[in-house]
Amino acid sequence: MGFNLRKIKTVDAFDVAIKDTDGAPTGVTFTLAGPTHPVRRAAEQAKARQLVNEANKTGKVKLPDPADTQASRPQEAAALTLGWAGYETDDGTPVPFSTLAAQALYAETEMLWLLEQVEDALGNKQLFTKAASNN
Repeated sequence: MGFNLRKIKTVDAFDVAIKDTDGAPTGVTFTLAGPTHPVRRAAEQAKARQLVNEANKTGKVKLPDPADTQASRPQEAAALTLGWAGYETDDGTPVPFSTLAAQALYAETEMLWLLEQVEDALGNKQLFTKAASNN
């Protein structure tokens, strides 16, 4: 018995529902770049290119410093965040999305829980795999 593999496709982006401390949905969703999204591909290629250039110059692969890797997490997650919906201030004013706003949010020490949810979603390739439409 066979299966038509074209019934499944990788999507460019995915809306992840942000959860509270109990795992319940908050009503906030973040749109994240999937593995095939041009923004994500460009970011991954730039990172790889940097390692290759270093290896070509020195003949050695220079691994990044763990402190630098930790410090770059908010910037990397923000670069792959394409938007958000439902994020508001205490008075109900919608918080406008920008990559800089996302980076600032992810960089706040007390928002590590959010950064980790976003990173987990970005690493879960199944979130970016959907049934193809019957068109």
